[in-house]
Amino acid sequence: ASASAPAAHPGAVPQRIGRYSVLRQLGEGGMGVVYAGYDKELDRKVAVKLLRAAGLPCEERRARILREAQGLARVSHPNVVSVYEVGATQGQVFIAMEFVDGATLTAWQSCGHRWDEVLQMYRAAGEGLDAAHRAGLVHRDFKPDNVLVGKDGRARVADFGLARGLRSDDPLPAALPGTPDRPPLVSPLTLQGAILGTPAYMSPEQHRGETADSR
Repeated sequence: ASASAPAAHPGAVPQRIGRYSVLRQLGEGGMGVVYAGYDKELDRKVAVKLLRAAGLPCEERRARILREAQGLARVSHPNVVSVYEVGATQGQVFIAMEFVDGATLTAWQSCGHRWDEVLQMYRAAGEGLDAAHRAGLVHRDFKPDNVLVGKDGRARVADFGLARGLRSDDPLPAALPGTPDRPPLVSPLTLQGAILGTPAYMSPEQHRGETADSR
């Protein structure tokens, strides 16, 4: 399909999200669906993540995706996916990001690369994480599925949906996250002691429901 064409299956995916024409679905996870989109104003392809409507109150959905956008926007590094815009459409929040033409690190690894090539790819992803740490963020859900390897051979860490500030270890406040005196990025969106992440990749302190840091 041409870049400005509507989605091939309009019944399965939205035709537009904000100002972006939807081309196709790229993937989905527990918190949202990611589409390939086209930005006519800037003549470029983008990845648009639409947060799932079910399971979370409206304000919490907004706070979570704003947290991800804030986290990405604070990191400028070749090994971290760039964020372009956060917006809302028909009551749902979306984040428009750099489109990476490639595959996840999981899929890339399955193609039989040499051990030293794999090591270099993880080293690059680690440099992206280090950049996030220097910006005051901890990812909390790093795994091969959350790293994108472009056809240019560059690894980019993605999906900062569970990120939090390294200097915000206080428990969940009584007020809803995202209030003016407590922006989403520095507001814990889970109760203290709650377990979150992907079990096979979680650190021991995450399994125990403790605070995760850059280590």
